[in-house]
Amino acid sequence: MKPSPDSASVRNAAILRSQTLMTPSLVPSISTELLTTADGELNRELHHFLFDPPSNPTLLKGRTIAICCTNGVEEVEITGSIRWLTEHGATVHVVSPRIGDFHPTLGLRFPAHCATHVLAIRLMENAGWIPIDRHLDQVSVADYDACIFPGGCWNPDALRADPLARAFVRGMWEAGKPTCAICHGQWVMVSAGILKGKKATAVWNIHPDLANAGATVLDEPCVVDGNLITARFPYDLPRMIAALVRQLTA
Repeated sequence: MKPSPDSASVRNAAILRSQTLMTPSLVPSISTELLTTADGELNRELHHFLFDPPSNPTLLKGRTIAICCTNGVEEVEITGSIRWLTEHGATVHVVSPRIGDFHPTLGLRFPAHCATHVLAIRLMENAGWIPIDRHLDQVSVADYDACIFPGGCWNPDALRADPLARAFVRGMWEAGKPTCAICHGQWVMVSAGILKGKKATAVWNIHPDLANAGATVLDEPCVVDGNLITARFPYDLPRMIAALVRQLTA
């Protein structure tokens, strides 16, 4: 059965909006368009999360949320979070460490843009630049009501080595504020030592890392243990944000 014109129009509008979150890929990537149009329960939830108009534009008014990341952050996890949270009234800051200096023998080179932006990725594909609102040495736990550590393999692998990032996630968790991570973002929690004795999830291939850190690992879209909120994959983003919102509005 062919979809009705109205259904087709809705689908086409959704595809066009999804394309505002990404550009065409020539390398292995995670496609926002494919994620949001695939016929799966979690895909449909992500579709509604990204494309439905805000149900309550003042839901999170007065709340300030930190998205802590660096270069290599998974695009849909950060852009989707920023869009939904700001459309529902929250103030969202992209918080990142400063690049700093590296010994010349390492051969590392960073463009000047890295001083003010982080480079998003889609799996293995470079995406776009996202402005940094605050650097980690400019913020404190008291500034935020909640935090999110998104994934992308490269982003948390670099972030977990930063003492300020480890201190920030540990401080947010110890303060009882919603402390969220998705996909590979839990690596920062592993290095911060906050998962021992906790229930958690993450992208499937790092489940052993969580177990080695002392967590009870569950293969569920979103796992909540007190104020610790974890999710597995981009299509679990709506459930992670819903858990965060429940704690902020309780």
